[in-house]
Amino acid sequence: MSTGPVSAAAPTVPAPAASRVVLPVSVPLAGVQAAAEARVPAELARLDQTRSFLGGAFQVRLSGAVTRTGTPTIVPDGDALVVRVPLRAEFQAAPVGVGAALGRTFGGAATVSLRLTPYVTPEWEAGVRASADAVWTDPLSVELAPGVKISVQSLVGGQVRAALDGVTAGIERSVREGLGLRRRAGTLWARVQRPWTLPLPEPGYALVSPQALEVTPFRLSAQEVGVTVGATFGLRAGLGRAPEVAARSLPPLASAPTLAPGLSLAVPLALPYADLSALATRSAAARPYTLPVPTGPVLHVLDVRLTPAGTRVRAAVRAEVRGPLGLRLEVTTDVTGSPVLDPATQVVTLRDVSVQTRREGLSGRAVAWLADARAQEYLSRAARFDLTPALERARSSLAARLPFSPVPGLNLDGTVGPLRVTALDVTPQALVVRAAVTGTLRAEVQAGALK
Repeated sequence: MSTGPVSAAAPTVPAPAASRVVLPVSVPLAGVQAAAEARVPAELARLDQTRSFLGGAFQVRLSGAVTRTGTPTIVPDGDALVVRVPLRAEFQAAPVGVGAALGRTFGGAATVSLRLTPYVTPEWEAGVRASADAVWTDPLSVELAPGVKISVQSLVGGQVRAALDGVTAGIERSVREGLGLRRRAGTLWARVQRPWTLPLPEPGYALVSPQALEVTPFRLSAQEVGVTVGATFGLRAGLGRAPEVAARSLPPLASAPTLAPGLSLAVPLALPYADLSALATRSAAARPYTLPVPTGPVLHVLDVRLTPAGTRVRAAVRAEVRGPLGLRLEVTTDVTGSPVLDPATQVVTLRDVSVQTRREGLSGRAVAWLADARAQEYLSRAARFDLTPALERARSSLAARLPFSPVPGLNLDGTVGPLRVTALDVTPQALVVRAAVTGTLRAEVQAGALK
């Protein structure tokens, strides 16, 4: 950032630096696990029927069920989540008629794996795509007689698959609704665009210029599945009441590897000319000047009155010349120039000045004294004032009111460092300065307000 003088001589409005608020959106894995447990039924398949084998020569009555035998577990696996559910199949096969003694009890165990792959669509919809697979283990089949072999999968594979399809659809819906990405992103986008009220001594606001709305890739951990949404914008500060602003619609999806919050805020301060005049008077009165002429009369500043003059400032410097033998002359000099601030000292002086002494009641000798270049330089320096006290009052006011909500759903918090003046603007009512807030000020989203 430039450390050169800040001037109002050729006012320009720099583009606001980017700010960003972020909103983590997540679904706890405990919730996904609960959704899986609620949707995986205790019984996935049931069988009670008679089937014919060997061209109808051999009939077998089959009965039994496939049941869940444990609690679903969920673990991250690369770019997906895997939910595992243990199953157990128990069946009885009883030949009808001749060969009834060949009846058998058999079964099998299986682990159902639900693979949940997160996604975000260009329409700001987020969720998981679920796929399910059941892996059966010993014993997979039983042979009742030569040529009569019955497998678990052939008996209930279709029913188990249908049940799992229902489970995956339910989990997809649960995660999609739990994330509610489009709804939350839209609410965040609308909220950050509202004009911000600022906690300043005088009414102030910041207009928001939205720049981007982005989302990170999904993050998967042992605790949650989620994304982070970030709204990037600029802030332009002003005094008074904020104008009405039409909100922009939700922009197309944009992605970013990471999104870090940050706030770049400049606050406006209106400094009345009467207050600045008092500052300038105190400063100048403490610095008398000895005129470089015989007898060494001394020039004392009595009063400095600052007023606007277009984009410049006029200082009416009322002074007194005191010298030997009771010399006492009162003079008024008009000093007009462009205010410029030294960032290192926070002192405002006038640049490109014109100095005009009012001649009424002055002798030619006194006019000549004041026309000296060194005397005019002294008088031009009388129109100087230090902004440090005003900036410190504004800093203290801002810090004292944190945390602060500039719009519903957002909080300003952190620590406030010194204010750094970035612009000066001469207005009819006051000298308006814009001061960047240093420190660790941040804007935080109240996630509960965006649900």
